[in-house]
Amino acid sequence: MCGRYYLADDINIEAFLERLKHRHDQQKLQLFKTGEISPGQVAITYNSTGYELMRWNYQLFNRALINTRIESIRDKDFYRSDYLNHKCLIIASGFYEWDSEKKKHYIRTSDRLLFLGAIYQENDDLNSFSIITKPATSTSSIHDRVPLVLSRDQSLEYLKGNYTIQQLIDLKPQFSVEVSNQNMSLF
Repeated sequence: MCGRYYLADDINIEAFLERLKHRHDQQKLQLFKTGEISPGQVAITYNSTGYELMRWNYQLFNRALINTRIESIRDKDFYRSDYLNHKCLIIASGFYEWDSEKKKHYIRTSDRLLFLGAIYQENDDLNSFSIITKPATSTSSIHDRVPLVLSRDQSLEYLKGNYTIQQLIDLKPQFSVEVSNQNMSLF
């Protein structure tokens, strides 16, 4: 599961905001932030039409979903349309997981930016997304699920639909983990 992710403060946000000015008014641009991103907040995403602000708040059967299991996308029809037509990438520096003792772990790759595979739904105000999760491999001692983490090259192929579900499940990025001394609740 991915309950929070992080976008480093030293990322050149101005470059992203410049690209977003033609799509969003100033009020929406001010909702975007860096640092620790939580469900319900507005985040920068990338999809087939370019950069876009979206809310982390996908709605299904009157429930807010922050994560969608990749197995559910494969097995349940109600995700199929968004998976085929509304894939997006969440731009992040890393993500957080909590272990069974509620210790917070920051997980990242060696890349400065990583891309979390997601699906989104169109809304009148702001589109909303859900991060795709899959079974954890190297971090399974922390949590049994992990976000779909893609490199820059993999992310473009993901958006084009050039991976099968099984190929996405089989991706095994190399993670480094930092443990926080602070026990925290997920929400």
